[in-house]
Amino acid sequence: MLRKGKYLILGTLILLSFSACNEEVENADNGNSARLMPVETVTIVSDAFDDFIRLTGVVEALEDAIISAEVPGRILSIRDRGDRVQRGNQIAQLDDRMIRAQYEAAKTGYELAEDTFNRLEALYADSIISTQDFRSARAQRDQALAQYNQAEKQLQDSKISAPFSGRIEERMLRTGELVNPGQPVVRLVNTARVKISAGIPERFSGEIAEGTEVMIYFRALGGESRDGNITYAGNVIDPDTRTFTVEIELQNPGERIKPDMVVDLHVKRSTLENVIIVPRTAVLRDEDGIFIFRALEQNGDKYAELVQVRTGMASGSLVQVLDGLQEGDEIVVSGMRTLSSGDQLNVLQNESSLERANRLQSADRPVVSF
Repeated sequence: MLRKGKYLILGTLILLSFSACNEEVENADNGNSARLMPVETVTIVSDAFDDFIRLTGVVEALEDAIISAEVPGRILSIRDRGDRVQRGNQIAQLDDRMIRAQYEAAKTGYELAEDTFNRLEALYADSIISTQDFRSARAQRDQALAQYNQAEKQLQDSKISAPFSGRIEERMLRTGELVNPGQPVVRLVNTARVKISAGIPERFSGEIAEGTEVMIYFRALGGESRDGNITYAGNVIDPDTRTFTVEIELQNPGERIKPDMVVDLHVKRSTLENVIIVPRTAVLRDEDGIFIFRALEQNGDKYAELVQVRTGMASGSLVQVLDGLQEGDEIVVSGMRTLSSGDQLNVLQNESSLERANRLQSADRPVVSF
């Protein structure tokens, strides 16, 4: 009884195996033996292509200075940190009593020397005094004038004034402290206009110049972007970094852009018209060359065809294709890692290469997470 049941099970397995073999043969006869692979594709549309250099830059204030004292004295008053001043406004006042006394003495001495010279000049014209006396009076007048000008300058310097409009960011001294010539008093910064400095690799020295377009992305401002142009391009290569300096000046309404912020720069190298651009993910490389899977349509179905291409410029997530593709071709951009030539394609999504390029360029912009 047991042996009969054993033979029955074995016979059933043989029948199932035979049935499966017949099903594979029928699929092969119907031409449906190819694997069905899920993929995403784009249809090639020629478009303009902007080639960018991606760099990191640092924000600097156009006007940022340490204001120092030019004469010695005790500080009688000084502006607070955070105060805004206009050009010519007083920042600090030194005790000027000694300087003012010297100024008054120099002024009196000059007026006396000037009066003496004028009287002797009339006598010299009438040949009453000698040339030597006249020249001596003129020299004394000139010397007194120099002393008077010097005293006047020192009196003016006892009041420390703003050389440009800005905001006091640091205050190094307090009221009542003594200050010596050259000693820092405050740091004055004007951020109404700022500049961004960056280093361009020397291999681009023939392509990047003043006026070149730049896209600026501010990391600290949530990836906010601004258009700009290079306002200064250096002619000297830094021997340590092998770069040359470029600067971009910007208006800063609201002063939201602050010195020492780090920004991302996309510096435009060139713009190519009517070229084929594909996503970088579509490009496969091996020791034999560069390849892309193209969709080949047969009897209403699409199959993967591996074609060799030649690429050109690359920028972010996009690559220029010089040879191997033409406008209207449909290529695989997702799912190709497990794809083989001849596999049937189950296209989950298709869009134009222009639509995909626009989305990728938006994704290439720096994004800041908080």
